[in-house]
Amino acid sequence: MAGVGAAIRGFSKKFFGKKSKDITSVTANKSDKMSKHKVDLAKIPGETANRWKKSMADLDETGKKVRQLSQKIKGEKKTESGISKGKDLKD
Repeated sequence: MAGVGAAIRGFSKKFFGKKSKDITSVTANKSDKMSKHKVDLAKIPGETANRWKKSMADLDETGKKVRQLSQKIKGEKKTESGISKGKDLKD
């Protein structure tokens, strides 16, 4: 059985070729003050969104309740989102 494994390895090397060497001519850019500044600037929108996410979700829920109340007062069909659908509007 050991001979079968060696035969398969030999065939795979012959068929697929040898592994190429790693590329060493390309190196990463060194980070400097400006590149760090650019990374920090790119993080600001996400940090801001995460900071206000909970309060904005609360506002969305409150707005939905207000719209549903408005639908109830108008006598329209109450929808989950609070936005009247065209098919449900009365003439």
